[in-house]
Amino acid sequence: MKTRVIALAAVIVAITAISGCKNSNQLGLPPCNGKPGEVVLVISEDLYNGAAGDTLARILATDEPALPQTGMDGAEPLFDLIQIPPSAFNNMIRPARNLIIFEVDPAVAKPEIKVFRDYWAADQLLIRIFAQNREQLINLLDQSRSSLVEILRESEIDRQVGFNRKYSNIELSSQLIRKHEIEASFPKGFDIRKDTEDFIWIHYDPADMTLGVLIWTYPYTDQKQLNYPELVSFTDKHLKPRVPGPSTGSYMAIDLTIPVLTRTFTLNGNFVTELRGLWETVGDFMGGPFISWTYVDEERNRLVTAFGYVYAPKINKRNQVRKVESILKTIDFPDQSISSNN
Repeated sequence: MKTRVIALAAVIVAITAISGCKNSNQLGLPPCNGKPGEVVLVISEDLYNGAAGDTLARILATDEPALPQTGMDGAEPLFDLIQIPPSAFNNMIRPARNLIIFEVDPAVAKPEIKVFRDYWAADQLLIRIFAQNREQLINLLDQSRSSLVEILRESEIDRQVGFNRKYSNIELSSQLIRKHEIEASFPKGFDIRKDTEDFIWIHYDPADMTLGVLIWTYPYTDQKQLNYPELVSFTDKHLKPRVPGPSTGSYMAIDLTIPVLTRTFTLNGNFVTELRGLWETVGDFMGGPFISWTYVDEERNRLVTAFGYVYAPKINKRNQVRKVESILKTIDFPDQSISSNN
């Protein structure tokens, strides 16, 4: 099995790969089950109803950031927690998409967290947490809180990435490569709304929501372009002429009345700067969450901004933002020598 171990000593968290496995389809595993964002906790009621359960809720059920209701009543949690006592853990529950099993016993050799992939089901994330007593468990959870959240979030995103690639709109992907030299996997249902030399607007419009990704390219002339104030201002400036609102003179803009979150990371060897916050419509009443990734395409000496947005006034938005994020995670740039020959 694909397994990773989080070993904790004092306040040091180490993540180590200890074995590999064949592709889950080759293993003949059933698909994982459960709704996106669900996390099944196999833990005794005594532990769950006490301080350990409070710690779990504080870590895994805190508000999802950068949604319209974040910090208010009705806010969506990072994950939807489902508690199952060990006595009720059976074959129906084993294939859960996100499964955390707690073993708290004096006989436990050492406090640790083990992470398994594709254990009882394909695309399953299984986390086993070992501790000798409840105090040790709480300390272990507190010390590994960031790692736990990140592993669970990435597992949710990666499942959707797999879906995007399996059911990719091939024609759309081909046009992105041919005209813009951008690789990306949009699932079927997404269509091109507008396509110009340096800008493409791709959207999905079912009855109850709209998901969209705006992609624009521009020369990379100065590292300052990736600084937080410049990037927010530049992104906001590009929205106004490109995304008109429903009423005359209205347009999409970043809502600057709340903080815009930012982080940087590397994806497929490309440096990426993320902005995450809320968008609004100046001159109208539409709005919602957005996530924007700006990639450095060094080979072409350009920046590529992919601005993903959600408009879903009547439904929850956490999982929809993650769908958009999963598309952004598929973006890459073909080798220039190869793309120039196509």
